[in-house]
Amino acid sequence: MTTTDTLDKFVSQLPKPMGRIHSAQLELSEPFIDVVSRFADEPGTIALLSGGTFDSARYHILGLRPWLSIRERDGNVVADFLGGSASSNLDPFAVLEALVKRYALPGVEETLPLSGGLLGYLAYDLKDCLEVLPRTSCDDLKLPRLYMSAPSILIVHDRRKENTTVHIPVLGDDDETARRRLAQFEQELSQCERPVRDARARVGRLMSGLSREEYIHAVEAIRDYIVRGHVYQVNMSQRFEAEFRGDPFALFASMFEANPAPFFAFIHAGDHQILSTSPERFIELRGKTVETRPIKGTRPRGKTAEQDQSMRRELETSCKDDAELSMIVDLLRNDIGKVCAAGSVHVSEHKRIEAYDNVYHLVSLVRGTLADDKSAVDLIRATFPGGSITGCPKIRSMEIIDELEPVRRHIYTGAIGYLGFRGTMDLSIAIRTATVADGRLLFSVGGGVVYDSKATDEFEETLHKGRTLIGALERA
Repeated sequence: MTTTDTLDKFVSQLPKPMGRIHSAQLELSEPFIDVVSRFADEPGTIALLSGGTFDSARYHILGLRPWLSIRERDGNVVADFLGGSASSNLDPFAVLEALVKRYALPGVEETLPLSGGLLGYLAYDLKDCLEVLPRTSCDDLKLPRLYMSAPSILIVHDRRKENTTVHIPVLGDDDETARRRLAQFEQELSQCERPVRDARARVGRLMSGLSREEYIHAVEAIRDYIVRGHVYQVNMSQRFEAEFRGDPFALFASMFEANPAPFFAFIHAGDHQILSTSPERFIELRGKTVETRPIKGTRPRGKTAEQDQSMRRELETSCKDDAELSMIVDLLRNDIGKVCAAGSVHVSEHKRIEAYDNVYHLVSLVRGTLADDKSAVDLIRATFPGGSITGCPKIRSMEIIDELEPVRRHIYTGAIGYLGFRGTMDLSIAIRTATVADGRLLFSVGGGVVYDSKATDEFEETLHKGRTLIGALERA
């Protein structure tokens, strides 16, 4: 049996394509984060929230009670759906492509990000499905490399217009059945009391897989690779871990309150939860317009107004950070150029300063027009994982990352977001992202290393970037 036959057989076992989406306006009597709280303990709940006032932070999205979920590990793809399950050894990107085609909806999204689609994550380690890499680091978490689900209830809140829309897919039934399901959900929302969550948690000693000396040695090894012409830049990270006993969603809610970043995510994947507060858009697709927003360059916020402005000026005038960002912008222009119309890729904004509670970042905006014969999944294949969190050139950088980082990254520097059934997509880079699994809480922090990097400064930068998560742990 050919790979195509295997994929066709797998997909044929899944639910039939949706006929329509039943949509209606929903009146909320409480903040959206409290709506999420009602369902946060249910496996399959996925919340993609927006914080702050940045132009990329417009919508809150909540997916509930999936009618289809897909997870992949080591080439084995498992689908769970209403009425059954299926599994096969398949390329996960080919599966995503097949699902988007099977469940494609007519028309285009005019005003909302999506009305139906897949929500979830793609772990960094899916890179091994795209490139032949050595796999020298240890996979100690044993978690899926891909988790995506199609919700039977999808709620989208427009923060600008302050209105909320609920979408119910019509799955093999008529519109009347979908309307009844909507009415039942509205009744449940009005009658069900929001759970009282205990924000207190027991957090063990925070430990890193690398000592300060080991991290500094890794930075020096990267600088040596740069001198010998292997790479121009490598993103080096370290993973922190602590024993955790408590409510993962309560921790996520405290992060949401404390740090208004554009891309928040809470994913309840059954045997693990993902908590993300990322500032960085990986890739967005609306219609044919492609956008990526790489971040390179970080400074901590000052304790006084004078210190704060000094840090901002230092970042704006830093030759190292300018070179680092420009290098990644060129890499991403090349990546999206593989699937965009000739001549359409351009840098619409370069070296924008974005201010967050704990840090300043340098950000650029790169845009293009997707070629007519290319799809959203083609765009993922061309760009994943994001160049801003691997290095340049990308493949050699990933080989060095595997060599120097003792454990696999899993979700860290992967992607989180949605893949819509009407051609839209928005994925963030999974940084400032924690995983709760088996009574442990894990998160990684890193930074781009170039020839001019000072090893001690690079180590300190990882601590600045992790301060939001560390602060949330301390409050817990």
